[in-house]
Amino acid sequence: MNRTEQILALRPSIITDETKVSLTDEDFQNNTLRPILKFQNELILALVKNQMLNLKLPSNVQEKQLFIQSIVQKNQVLKQQLIGLTIGLFTQMETDFYLKNQTEINKRISQLIVKRITDQV
Repeated sequence: MNRTEQILALRPSIITDETKVSLTDEDFQNNTLRPILKFQNELILALVKNQMLNLKLPSNVQEKQLFIQSIVQKNQVLKQQLIGLTIGLFTQMETDFYLKNQTEINKRISQLIVKRITDQV
């Protein structure tokens, strides 16, 4: 089994609407990013919770999302760690796509992580 097969075997299944016509970035998000983030969920939560140890989390959902988004965006070390947790599980083909669309993919990774954390904390 090669690296690509091993990486793909690790990823959990994510149910998506296959009838919907979508853009390449959206396909990448649904077929690559979401399964990787689901697989890496425990590590993502641990990293972010460690950054929030002495901070009071707002109770309002919108304020909580803005608060977490602020932590992820302003702390560049944390942001790069979270992106690294994700791209480290890309196949070679996915890495090639990522390198061509790095800015957009990094934004999508950050948005998905903020949403994932907001829903769980």
